[in-house]
Amino acid sequence: MRKYETNSPRARARLLALSMVVDGHLDPAELQVLEDSPVLQDLDIDWTLFSEVLDELCSDMLGGTVRNGAVEIGPALLDSVLAEITEPALQRQLLVAMLDIVEADARLAHAERLLVTRAGQCWMQDAQPEPLPA
Repeated sequence: MRKYETNSPRARARLLALSMVVDGHLDPAELQVLEDSPVLQDLDIDWTLFSEVLDELCSDMLGGTVRNGAVEIGPALLDSVLAEITEPALQRQLLVAMLDIVEADARLAHAERLLVTRAGQCWMQDAQPEPLPA
């Protein structure tokens, strides 16, 4: 799988795209989540960039991570994709968006559950609670 610059719009877009296709198909309800919310704008991603990254992701996956119609991304590969997002605020934004996407079709596939669970584990392990306002 190709590498993207840390915290870049492409790295962010890939995680959104992965949330959509990790279960082996792209559900229209998942795309609708992006259309109905400001998440792409908030993450500095336009539709053209998102479409390019989705195509790149699908191409990368066809090169080795799809088996029997299902996406199989090993822990090391998944961790390397998640590691491209290091800013805690971006991690929180992306995790919320990823959860919205995987829940959009009212089915939480095993691969989707693994993706968001691992994202939470990787990103929140070092998170410090924000102080409450005085």
